[in-house]
Amino acid sequence: MGNQAAVVGKVASGVIMAIAVLAAPARAQYSIFDSDAALQTFHERVDAYAALHRRLAPLPSADTMADPLTKLLTKTYLASAIRGSRPYAQQGDMFSPEIATLFRWMLADAIGQRDAESFVAELNVAIAAPHVMHPDVNETYTMASLCRLPVNIRSALPKLPPELDYRLAGRDLVLWDIYAGIVIDFVPDAVTSPGSIE
Repeated sequence: MGNQAAVVGKVASGVIMAIAVLAAPARAQYSIFDSDAALQTFHERVDAYAALHRRLAPLPSADTMADPLTKLLTKTYLASAIRGSRPYAQQGDMFSPEIATLFRWMLADAIGQRDAESFVAELNVAIAAPHVMHPDVNETYTMASLCRLPVNIRSALPKLPPELDYRLAGRDLVLWDIYAGIVIDFVPDAVTSPGSIE
């Protein structure tokens, strides 16, 4: 009887070890999402961009602030300088998949139970927003209006350096350089209806 119990115990421990070995690769494939680390990474990337912007921006003067043509030329120069400094910029440089997921969650919480269609239409003054016209990184956005987010929505998102702002292009959340007038990055389809975010 004692020998049988010992054999059963050995078999059981062997099965448990086999299951543990087989489960290890599966656990490695599904790492736990660390929202704090994602947010820290986003802040680091945004701060690095803001430092680049400040390094390239011409020093403001009274003439720059007063003359519309000078303001336009300054804006054009800054946009060109930024493009030249980050020629390979692409979607996801600021908003990695993990960071984009985090922003979708934050937007969903801030928007609440409102339907995505009605929320976007409200920002666009009842004009239907395009669904597929995504912005181009490093470029201006002329395909539709870039909407400023309401204060309560904006305050629910991570704070940005003064050179940057959040805008909405259709359903995409855009990271916008205010002074250069270009798209730094964007989260595709950031605004969704409640319950549609996995």
